[in-house]
Amino acid sequence: MLQITLELKNNEDENLLLPLLQRLGISYTILKKEDINPNSLDFHRRVIEQGADVVDFNSLLQEFNQSRQDRYLPFESE
Repeated sequence: MLQITLELKNNEDENLLLPLLQRLGISYTILKKEDINPNSLDFHRRVIEQGADVVDFNSLLQEFNQSRQDRYLPFESE
């Protein structure tokens, strides 16, 4: 997955770009500068809702388990 952030200086460009993205089947999220406040609940909610790319979940899980192999886990024997 590739993620690109665009800054549009002219608000009218949005009217040209969004129909093209829809036609190509590209998902997008609109964030206006005044909406971006890292401390706002809405900002964090949007980040969570956007989610992560988990197309290959098995390899992600495998990497996670390998990264934990050298750690002491106190309740592992139970």
